[in-house]
Amino acid sequence: MSAGHPQDVTTELVKGMVVGPYRIESLLGVGGMGRVYEAVGPDAEHVALKVVKRDLARDKIFRSRFAREANIAQRVVHRHVVPVVDQGEHDGVPYLVQRFIRGGSLAEKLEREETLEIEDAVKICLWVASGLDAIHAAGLIHRDVKPGNILLDEDGVAFITDFGLAKDSQGTVLTKPGQALGSLDYMAPEQIRSEPVTGAADVYALGCVMFECLTGAPPFADRQGMRVLWAHLQDVPADPCASRAGMPKEFGQTICMALEKDPDKRPPTATAYARMVQIASGAAFGPQT
Repeated sequence: MSAGHPQDVTTELVKGMVVGPYRIESLLGVGGMGRVYEAVGPDAEHVALKVVKRDLARDKIFRSRFAREANIAQRVVHRHVVPVVDQGEHDGVPYLVQRFIRGGSLAEKLEREETLEIEDAVKICLWVASGLDAIHAAGLIHRDVKPGNILLDEDGVAFITDFGLAKDSQGTVLTKPGQALGSLDYMAPEQIRSEPVTGAADVYALGCVMFECLTGAPPFADRQGMRVLWAHLQDVPADPCASRAGMPKEFGQTICMALEKDPDKRPPTATAYARMVQIASGAAFGPQT
C-alpha cells in the first residue's frame, strides 16, 4: 500500500499493492459495501479480498455485522458455501478473504445468456439449496439470496456466498430499527414487513432466482420502486413456463410453490423445494454434489 494514501484502501487498489499478507491482482467488482479484488496470498493461493468503504468502516453497527460475516461463514463448512479463509484490518478498514471462485456469478451468466436450460437451472437450484440448508442447520438465515450472490466455478458448479446480511437466528439482530435488509426483487413478504424471518425467506428468494433462470427476470421485474414490494406482498406471479415451449405445466407451478405469501405454505426446506423442482422438471440425473 502506498504510504500517505490510506483512502486508497477503499477507492483504488491496483495490481501489486498489498493489504495484510495479500497482493492485489485485479478488481473483481464494486458494490454498496465496498470493493472485491482478486489477490494472491503468501501461499500463492488466489483469493477474493473484500475491502469495505471507509465511511462504512466508521459505522459501529456495520463493523459488528461485517465481523459477524466472517464468523458466520466459518461456522458453516459445506461444499456449496464459499468459505471465509481469513479476516483482518488495514489502515483502520476491515477486510475479509474468501476462496476465489473463478467462473463468475450467476448474475453474470444470466446477463450473457438471459435464460438457462432447464437441467442447468435445476442443478444450480439443488446445489444452492444444499448450501442454504447447511446455513439454516447452523442457526443462520442468509436473507440476500440472489444471482449476484451465487458463484459458479469453471465447471458451472454453484456456491452461495456473501453473508453480509446473514442473521443468527439465536442472536441479536444488528440492524437499525425498522430496517428491512435484502434485495427488492428477491425479498420475501415477511422480510418486507420487517417481521421475524426464518429459512422460509431464503426459500422464497431461491424461488425468485429460479423464476429468473427460466424467464430472464425475477417475478415482478415489470414493476418499479415500491410497486415491487407491493407485488411481493399481494400479487400472484405469472407462470414462469408460459413463454417457453415444451416445459411441463407442473414445472412452473412447482417453481411458484416457493413464492407463497405465507411462509408456512412454502416447502419446508430449500432442498425439499429443489427436489420437488427436479421431479417436476423431468430432469433425469443423479444426486448432485
